[in-house]
Amino acid sequence: MNCKNFPQKDKSHINLTYITHFYNNQENIDSVISLLKEYETYDPWILDQVQFIIVDDGSPIKYNIPKFNLNLTWIKINEDIPWNQGGARNLGVVYAKSDKIFMSDLDWKINEEAFRFMVNKKSCGRTIYKIRENGRKKGHSNMWFMSRARFMKFFGYNEEFSGGHGGEDYFFFKIQQYHGSIFKYMPYKCFSTNRSRTNEIDTKKSYHSLKRDSSKNDILGQKIRKEIALYGAEQGYSRIFLNFTWQILADFNREIKYYKKPIKKWWKPLWYFRWLIGYW
Repeated sequence: MNCKNFPQKDKSHINLTYITHFYNNQENIDSVISLLKEYETYDPWILDQVQFIIVDDGSPIKYNIPKFNLNLTWIKINEDIPWNQGGARNLGVVYAKSDKIFMSDLDWKINEEAFRFMVNKKSCGRTIYKIRENGRKKGHSNMWFMSRARFMKFFGYNEEFSGGHGGEDYFFFKIQQYHGSIFKYMPYKCFSTNRSRTNEIDTKKSYHSLKRDSSKNDILGQKIRKEIALYGAEQGYSRIFLNFTWQILADFNREIKYYKKPIKKWWKPLWYFRWLIGYW
């Protein structure tokens, strides 16, 4: 890991961390740049409070990162591990500067109201929110708005699935479900859009050409199901975590102009009541 030349600045204004990852073995990273440029046009009050984390999952191509007026941390995994989405998400969550996190694949875009809802939302606790696609009830199965603490409590994504396609999202959901997490949808005004279906991503030039072979992970999934059924809590999990090296390629800090920290003079004196009822 190389953090040289990236000074640590205060991040206490960050209320939400947006995490996405990509792997590109084609021509360029326009698919990443275009998404960030669109987010850059959202309400400045929202952007003041959001940290964007981009994780390059070992792309073999070279590229330059333009300057963005965002709170943005761009990380690159050094090893080219096939289908390492779980590892990329784990890494992004480690660098999150807020407890509220939103994880998404690169080919999905969320609207401004979704950001506003998440920024204004209080702690998620054990509730994990999904987001609808274009107003429909069903959304994609691996976009989660949740607590970073909850993510870490049950070991994040299982990196034993890395190297093969599929399984990591399903078992992330099942482990959380078995431990009592509550799954809900965000309000209808919050929605996602698939950028591949709307031709916002050129899948021939700014994507990947990996083959989706799930045979290895199908066998792994069967083994994990048996372990969970036989041994119970916190089993069926390899504990492999960040099984690679990485470097920080860029760290941008937006000048905060629109967000003002709310005054909460009663927060400290009420510590006793928080001790009585506790946090979930």
